[in-house]
Amino acid sequence: MQVDSDSDDGDDELNQIAGTTEDEIGDIVSAIRERELLFGSKSVLALFAPLLVHVCHNLGKFGDKLLAVHATAALAKFMCISSSFCETNLPLLLALLQRAKSPAIRSNVAIALGDITVCFNNLIGENVHYLYGPLHDTDPRVKKTTLMVLTHLILNGMVKVKGQLGEMAKCLEDKDPRVADMARLFFSELSTKDNAVYNNLPDIISSLSMGTNAVNEESFARIMKFLFDFIKEKDRQTDNVVEKLCQRFRNTTDERQSRDIAFCMALLPFKSERSVRRLLDGLPCYQDKLADSRVYKHFVDIAHKARTQGAQKQETKTVLDEYELKLKEARAKATGEDDGDELLG
Repeated sequence: MQVDSDSDDGDDELNQIAGTTEDEIGDIVSAIRERELLFGSKSVLALFAPLLVHVCHNLGKFGDKLLAVHATAALAKFMCISSSFCETNLPLLLALLQRAKSPAIRSNVAIALGDITVCFNNLIGENVHYLYGPLHDTDPRVKKTTLMVLTHLILNGMVKVKGQLGEMAKCLEDKDPRVADMARLFFSELSTKDNAVYNNLPDIISSLSMGTNAVNEESFARIMKFLFDFIKEKDRQTDNVVEKLCQRFRNTTDERQSRDIAFCMALLPFKSERSVRRLLDGLPCYQDKLADSRVYKHFVDIAHKARTQGAQKQETKTVLDEYELKLKEARAKATGEDDGDELLG
């Protein structure tokens, strides 16, 4: 038994030594990539790097489309070698993404930004919003390529989503069916990963409902119906979404956004006393918005849905009765008229 123990100890020591050696080799390779391949006095690539930068800075002067496409692709490859070279030339690459006339160049740059994200994630982290820009490109090839790149990065955890999922959601309504289908596949896969759709719903709603790139109300409704299918079967998530959306009412004065938030709430199931209670407790957040007949109708529909889905228990019926009464009173106060019965009566 002692011999076996000594043998195991020896193997562990050898593994530690081998591991240390592998780490050292990795460090040497990284140092060569970072400082020698593009900057070393004996490096062949070092001769081409300044040439590529010069060509990409002056694409208009050369007037050769093939040269422009290959030069930008080569520059992107070089940028994946050294972080310092990448950091220096990243503004140039981003400018090409925004201003290049050739869809092929814009597509290549979108792919390159994905590669750079894998190689030097910290550099892209500060410029992550540029990754989503080509989703609004006029060329469907660029849009599709960008969506493919983002799908790969997000689903593999290489990019943390920080409020940009709304841009992806807009692709669900894209005119190109290939883009729309790819967006549906993306969200279907995303829904299986740590409540990602649920966690980002408020930001998605804001992105689709507000700003210069907001979608129309019909598109908003179709997108939200698709996304809410991923959370409506989970009661705890439903309760939390109700609370978050109620708070959104407090922070908006825009009639369109109020209607959109109310529409989203009407998509949720209200099967428990707890979810109806959340709706009742949140009434002060949206009572002033009930002057809008469409907003009011959404809440009336919610009450009717709760009656049919979750009002079997007496506790739920009691809360619903209270909610409908207070909803009617809040409507009358918001409109200045005693007409709250028009839908609830």
